[in-house]
Amino acid sequence: MNSRKIIFSALFAALISVGCVIAIPLPGGVPITVQNMFCVLAGGILGSFYGAISVLIWMVLGAVGLPVFANAHGGIAIILGPTGGYMLGYMLASLFLGITLGSPKITGSKKDKKFILKVALLALIAYIIVYLPGIPWFMHVMAGKGKPQTFQNALKLTFIPFIPGDMIKWLVTIPLVATLRPVAARYLTVEE
Repeated sequence: MNSRKIIFSALFAALISVGCVIAIPLPGGVPITVQNMFCVLAGGILGSFYGAISVLIWMVLGAVGLPVFANAHGGIAIILGPTGGYMLGYMLASLFLGITLGSPKITGSKKDKKFILKVALLALIAYIIVYLPGIPWFMHVMAGKGKPQTFQNALKLTFIPFIPGDMIKWLVTIPLVATLRPVAARYLTVEE
């Protein structure tokens, strides 16, 4: 394992952690943060394995109690709480984008329109993937707390309010992935 790849994974874990500082609370208890954007970027820029490792490092840091989750919280209770499914979704989104884009290459170009469209479509799917385990887990945990949620109500609390923010993050993700993949590849493909 290349030490530069480990450093890049740690860097993205740090970015995901810092993303908890920017949190806009919502009535449903799931705040708007930029953590999902950093998770998607990790997969898009580093590729599937190292992007997912970044998310895993962040989750382990939070699980042991460091305040790296939304609203600067930490602890295993957060992972097992209503937002835990989204954390799994972050890892799945990172894996998906990394796998579908493949390993970063030096030859990638931020001016290649076909590549940019590919990034745009796959990043949009990655943002949607975050919700696939997130919404059902939210419903499961809330039901366990005696506050059952219908699917429609769960969408109102945990999906619909996030669409505008996710669209903005998606628009930011596209040029960042297209621009930074070749840069990261220069460092990630160098042999020690």
